[in-house]
Amino acid sequence: MEGKLFLTVDETANLLTVKPATIYSWLHYKQIPDNTYRKLGRKVVFIKKDLLEWFYNGAEMKRRNG
Repeated sequence: MEGKLFLTVDETANLLTVKPATIYSWLHYKQIPDNTYRKLGRKVVFIKKDLLEWFYNGAEMKRRNG
């Protein structure tokens, strides 16, 4: 995972020490910033550099309305 530019959902979950279902939940409720991932059809890939930047800056979740 060291030299990779993009991460799968499973790799992202492993990196953030959460379950893949948590990642999908965060995506569904739009709690992860849009600049940290891209959707390729039904597949989601995370941009490692931007994901780590978000994490190191406090991993602030977007607030859910409702």
